[in-house]
Amino acid sequence: MQQDPQTLAVRSGHKSTLLSGVVLGSLALLTSGCASMPVSGPMSPGISREAAATGAPFVLIPVDRIVLKELSGGTVDDFKPLASAQPVPQDVIHVGDMLSVTLWEFGSGLLGPMTNAQGLVGAQSATVPNQTVDQSGMIIVPFAGDIQAAGKTPRQVQAAILQALRGKADNTQALVQIVQTTDNAVTVTGDVNHPGRFPLAVSGTRLLDAVATAGGTSGKARDMLVQLTRGGEVRSLRLPTVLRDPAQNIYLKPGDLVTLDHEPQSVVVLGATNKQNEVYFGKSRLTLAEAIGNGGGLIDKQADPYGVYVIRYEKLEVAKKLRVAPLPDYLTVGDMVPVVYQVNFKSADGLLLAQSFAMRDQDLVFVSTSEAVQVGKLAGLINSVASIFKRAQYGGAYDY
Repeated sequence: MQQDPQTLAVRSGHKSTLLSGVVLGSLALLTSGCASMPVSGPMSPGISREAAATGAPFVLIPVDRIVLKELSGGTVDDFKPLASAQPVPQDVIHVGDMLSVTLWEFGSGLLGPMTNAQGLVGAQSATVPNQTVDQSGMIIVPFAGDIQAAGKTPRQVQAAILQALRGKADNTQALVQIVQTTDNAVTVTGDVNHPGRFPLAVSGTRLLDAVATAGGTSGKARDMLVQLTRGGEVRSLRLPTVLRDPAQNIYLKPGDLVTLDHEPQSVVVLGATNKQNEVYFGKSRLTLAEAIGNGGGLIDKQADPYGVYVIRYEKLEVAKKLRVAPLPDYLTVGDMVPVVYQVNFKSADGLLLAQSFAMRDQDLVFVSTSEAVQVGKLAGLINSVASIFKRAQYGGAYDY
C-alpha cells in the first residue's frame, strides 16, 4: 500500500533519531571504558586497585623466589609442637589393665615337689589366670594375697609378690606381664585396615608405627589426612608430609586418638582457562603449572598472562614473613590471613616459578581476562549497531 510522502518522512525521521541515539549511547559506553561489559571475574588492574585501597580484605603478594623460600618452610598445620624429646610412655600398670603372673619355684614348696627323670629335685612353675586390675588398683596372687599393681611397673609388682611370699616359700621367682592395657594405649581409627586400640611400646611408639600396627591405610597414602587428637587439641596433616618430614613422625602419648581420612586433595581452576573445573592431585604434590595445565591451559585470545592468581588462607606467622611492610591490624585478628598470590606468566621466570609453586588442598586458581578482550567486545558491539544503522538507512530494515 502506498504511503503519502509526508508520513514516510516523519517515520524516517523518528527512525533516524532512534538509531542515532543508540549509536551515540554506544559511543558513550566506549568512552567510559569497559567496566560494564560482561566478564568472568575481576581483571588484574581491578585486583591491584582493591589490594592497594584502605581496608583491603586481602594481601596481594607477587611471587618471587624469596616468597617461594618462605612458603617451602611453612605448613598449614604441624605436629612438631606436640613432639617429645624422648619416648613418653612408661611401662606402668593402670586400673583396667590385664596382667599375667607366673611363679617359679626350685625344690619342694608351695608348688609341690618336682623330680626329674633322674630323681633329682628340679624347678616347676604355675601361671595365675589372667586378671584385670580392679578399681582399687589390686590383683590377687595365691598365697600372696592382694597385691597393689596400679601405678607400679611389672618389676615393682614382681618384687611385691616375692615380698608377700617371704617365709612361705623358698627360692621363688615371679614374672608379671601386661597382657592388655587401657590407659597406656592409643586408638587408631578411620581408613586403616585394622582399626583398634593398641598398647604403646616401652621404647615408645611413633605416629607411623601406630599406623603400621593398624595394618596401614586402606587407600593411597597421597590422599590420606592424618588427624591427631590429644586432650582438647586437634591437629591435622597430610600423610605424605609426615612421610617426607621425620620431625612430624612424633612419639605418641597414652590416650592419643589417630584418625586417618581418605580425603583426596583438589584445587579449583576458574577464569580464562580452556577448562574450568576441580583439579585433583594425581600425586602427593601438585604445582601451579600442573594445575593450569590440567585446566586446559590459558585461553590465547582471552587470558591475561600477567594476572594468574592463587587464593588461599595462610597462617599468620607465614603471612607476616611474606611482606616487608607490617600487615594491617584488622588482618591480624585471627590465626589465618587471606592472601592472593600473583604469578606473571608473561615471563619465562614466571613459568619457572609456577613449576615450583606448590598447591594446597582447596586452593583457588584464577586467571583474569585481558582488558584488550573487553575492548574487542565493545568494538564488536559498536560494529553491530553501525551495521544495523546502515541497513536501516539504506536498506529499509525497519519498515513501519
